[in-house]
Amino acid sequence: MTTDKPDIQTPSPHEPIELTLARLLRIGSFIAAVLIAGGIGTMLLGNEAVANRLITAGLLALLATPIMRVITAGLIFVREKDWRFACFCLVVICALAAGIYLGQTHG
Repeated sequence: MTTDKPDIQTPSPHEPIELTLARLLRIGSFIAAVLIAGGIGTMLLGNEAVANRLITAGLLALLATPIMRVITAGLIFVREKDWRFACFCLVVICALAAGIYLGQTHG
């Protein structure tokens, strides 16, 4: 009689990285959604000044989430001494910073 054992896959060495980054994206998206929903609710109650601030904060949180993801990934790669991917993250951060800077000067 043969016992059929399911194939047990060894976890990927990058699985904790993926879980950490997924959690960061989920938290950032949740914070942005709460701020935007709070702003919309405040606007419906008639307080436009506070509503505009909440919605702006929500949009900034939404924009900051992928930037934080790249920074977090870079820090994880540095901690694991994976210099190639850490350099990729540094290049992406520099490109994002240049885009933000050039967008402000031409806007």
